[in-house]
Amino acid sequence: MKWFILVFMLGMNADGTKDTFLYFQPEFDTVEQCQQYVYQNSAELRKQMIVEFNGRSIEQVFCIREDKINKVLQIPKEPGKQV
Repeated sequence: MKWFILVFMLGMNADGTKDTFLYFQPEFDTVEQCQQYVYQNSAELRKQMIVEFNGRSIEQVFCIREDKINKVLQIPKEPGKQV
């Protein structure tokens, strides 16, 4: 099972949702590899999120297993559509 980096940004949107950013690259074989990458590259991740979200700060960063992505992001699956 692959692991990915999931970032939640500070603040909420008017509809109650939170801005998120999911890195599909790099992907990791273990949670430890993911966590080590986040720790070693935290400054670069922070810079990229500042650019992506117009200066907003990161609230939390998670390493998430591939099979849990839809559940965590609460993305409804529609018949016939790939997520």
